[in-house]
Amino acid sequence: MKVRFIGSFYGNFPEDDFRDVVFAGRSNVGKSSLINMLLGTDMARVSKEPGRTRAINFFFLEEYKTYLVDLPGYGFAKVSKREREEWRHMIDIYFEKRRENIRVVFLLIDARVGPTQLDLDAIEWLSSLGLPYLLVLTKSDRAGQKEISQTVKRLREATDANYIITSAKEGRGKRELWKYAFG
Repeated sequence: MKVRFIGSFYGNFPEDDFRDVVFAGRSNVGKSSLINMLLGTDMARVSKEPGRTRAINFFFLEEYKTYLVDLPGYGFAKVSKREREEWRHMIDIYFEKRRENIRVVFLLIDARVGPTQLDLDAIEWLSSLGLPYLLVLTKSDRAGQKEISQTVKRLREATDANYIITSAKEGRGKRELWKYAFG
């Protein structure tokens, strides 16, 4: 599979008709790791430090004529409040300008932590925009079965959205994510 890093954008996003598969979620939830797992490469920059992704990164899959879009995380990050607000504004502009291109938003939630209020707010926001989304539970390799069961229970209580359990480290959920993103 041929993939290219297109660039890190703060605005002036690509203007084309290619589809977007978007990775959203809290800081340090594993967005970049999941992209690397799907691509089978280390193209997306991964860090243990929350808030490492500070721009909107586009990776182009030539075969599918689709971008994988890595958004900055929401919630805790070792940056100023002002910078977090700038990220939020940048993300709002992205969704406004590329809305028609978005095939699906993968909303990542840490399987160990479960949905936070910020995650529930993101679900509500995506629903209000009418965007297709899928909840993706990450880091299942680090969670016990009890933690995963509790997370799934809380999700079912909060939303009727579909979800997939994944592990970037073990490759769990890769086939299901590909199927969901590309049919």
